[in-house]
Amino acid sequence: MFEVYASMYGREFVPVSYTDDMEMPIERIIEKISDDTQLLILLNPNNPIGNVYSDEEIEELLDTAEQHDVTVLIDEAYFYFCDKSYIRYALERRHVFVTRTTSKLFSMAGCRLGYVVGHPDDIQMIQKLCTPHNINIFAVLFAEKIIESGNMIENLVRVHEEGRQYLLGQLKERGYDFFAGEGNFLFIKPHTDADELIKKLRNDKRILAKSYSGIGKMGKCLRVTTGEKKYMQRFMDALIELDVTGDSSYA
Repeated sequence: MFEVYASMYGREFVPVSYTDDMEMPIERIIEKISDDTQLLILLNPNNPIGNVYSDEEIEELLDTAEQHDVTVLIDEAYFYFCDKSYIRYALERRHVFVTRTTSKLFSMAGCRLGYVVGHPDDIQMIQKLCTPHNINIFAVLFAEKIIESGNMIENLVRVHEEGRQYLLGQLKERGYDFFAGEGNFLFIKPHTDADELIKKLRNDKRILAKSYSGIGKMGKCLRVTTGEKKYMQRFMDALIELDVTGDSSYA
C-alpha cells in the first residue's frame, strides 16, 4: 500500500493509504477525521496516483468535515489535465478552499504563481496571513498575459493530451504494464530494475524520471511526467533502447 508521511508547521500529518488496486476509498479518509483534525487536504486529481472523487464522494467528505468543524483545502494543481473540478463547493460552502497553480500546465514552478478560491470572509482571513509582497512583478505580468491570451490554456491542454495519448499507445504496443489516472503523470512497470533504469535515463539520455515503490500490485515503477509529443517520443525511444532484458521481444 502506498503512503506518504510528512510534517509541516509542527502539525501531525495523518496518512491515508491506497488499496493494492491504487484506489482511495473515502471511508479510509472519513475514519481518520476527528474533532482533533484541523485541516483536511484533498487533491484533485490526487497526487501521485491521479484518482478523482465523484460528486457524491466529495460531498460526503465535506459533510463529514463540517460535522467536525474541519477546514477543507482542495488542491487543484492538476485540474487542467482532467474534466472534474470542485471549485463550486468553495463558492457555496464556508471553510472550503480551492487552490490552483501555474506550475504544472505552464511548467512555471519558479514563478510561484497561483490563487485561492473561497467564501469572501474566509479569503479575508487568508489575506491577513499573507505578506505584503508575496507575488513578484514578473508573476503578476505572467498572470495578465494568461488572462489576455484567450486560448493559451486550451492550446496547452491540447498539446499535452496529444503527447499523453501517443505515450499510452506506445506503451500498450510494447507490452508495458502501466497505471495512468488523471493528471500529467503515469506509472510504468519497466522490464528491468527501475532504479538502474532511472540512472541510465539520466546519465545516458539526460531524461529525468523517478522510481516509486509500493505501486499496488505493480511494485516498483517509473513515474513519468507526460507532455508534448516530441518529448514523449524522445522518452519512448530512450526507454526502448535502455530497458532491455535477454528477451528480444522487448527490443
